[in-house]
Formats: sequence, structure tokens, C-alpha cells
Amino acid sequence: MAVRSLRMSARSPLIGYWQLVSFTERRENGEQFDVFGSNPKGYIAYSESGHMSVLFASARRQPFKGAWDGVSDTQKAANYDAMVAYSGRYTDFGDRVVHHVVVCWIPNWEGRDLERVLTFLPDGRVRLRTPEMRFGRPQPVQDVIVQRPAPQT
Repeated sequence: MAVRSLRMSARSPLIGYWQLVSFTERRENGEQFDVFGSNPKGYIAYSESGHMSVLFASARRQPFKGAWDGVSDTQKAANYDAMVAYSGRYTDFGDRVVHHVVVCWIPNWEGRDLERVLTFLPDGRVRLRTPEMRFGRPQPVQDVIVQRPAPQT
């Protein structure tokens, strides 16, 4: 617990709003693909108070037609599967960040810590990479690249 308060007292370079650039996954067999297609949408935000939130989605998600109660479970599930959404607190360790999930689109992740290895790229972007081992088993490696959004005009 002392590490958390020490880290949170220093200003994290993550603080602020970041726009999703790409979200790729590499499987154990070497196959790599864009999780949400070539033009994903979304943001991740880190506050000075130590809170974070993320909402990423595929640009291919289809708008629903008609009233909510008329939207099929299949349509809802397709859009649900094409997104990531969670929030909670975070701890910045400099070379990695841990997201302490409070609420999540996957309820099983609530109360879990999600570690991401940080790389600050020369062009100002940041790569957040999942470890190869998660929840006690090997997992595909996911790379999320984010950048500061352009100012609105």
C-alpha cells in the first residue's frame, strides 16, 4: 500500500485523456490482428485523483434501428462483443500501470487488477501491453496504442 501512495503523490505522465489509435492482438502461434478493425474508436482517461476509465469500440459497430425493446439480443450481443469498457483506480509504477477494476462490461473482472506494461514512444504515443501471463495462464498479448487527442477547433 505504501507504493500506491508514493506513486500517487508524484504526477503521472499518464494523467489526462488519450485517444485510441490501434488495438492489436498477437496469439501464441504468431498470428496478429486488429481487435476492433483498422479504425477503432475510444478513449482512456487517467485523473490526478488516481481514477481511470476506458471505453474502446470497433468502428464497425452497427447502430440499432427502432425502439430499444425491439432490438434483438443478437444485435445487442454483436455490439457488446465489439467493445471494452471499465473504470476504477490505477497505480502508475513508471514502467507499468495497474488498473484496479471497480465496474466492467465483463462483471467477472470487477475487483481484479489489470496490469499493462508501458512504453512511451518517441512520437508522443503510449503503448499499453498486456503481460503474456494473466490470471495464472498464458494469454495472447494485446497492444493498445493511444495518443493525446488533437485540440478541438
